[in-house]
Amino acid sequence: MKPVRTFHRTLLDATLIAGFAAGSLFAAASLALAPKNPAAGVAVVFSPWTNAAAALARATDPGSRFVRYGQYPFIVIVVPEAQDYLARVSAEGALFVLDPEALAACLGTFTRGTDVS
Repeated sequence: MKPVRTFHRTLLDATLIAGFAAGSLFAAASLALAPKNPAAGVAVVFSPWTNAAAALARATDPGSRFVRYGQYPFIVIVVPEAQDYLARVSAEGALFVLDPEALAACLGTFTRGTDVS
């Protein structure tokens, strides 16, 4: 006898698959883009609805020097001055603390008319 699939069971399966996919993407991004040398600078990524002033305050308050904003105003590039900066900025609500060079490579845009040879 073949088991009966209900709408709720199908919805549960789809939700679990989407959750595992999102979790895997989050884990892979965290590992692949982790800062190689945090003392040289890190990119602190906050939620997209965080405005530039709030992102700047939350990134520098735990003990860092501001370098510049990233491609978006919720990404702040800083140089940590405190040993425990990564843990402290995560407590301030940072979603990711990444290598700024790796992040720039991922978010870089291609321009028209650029000679790539």
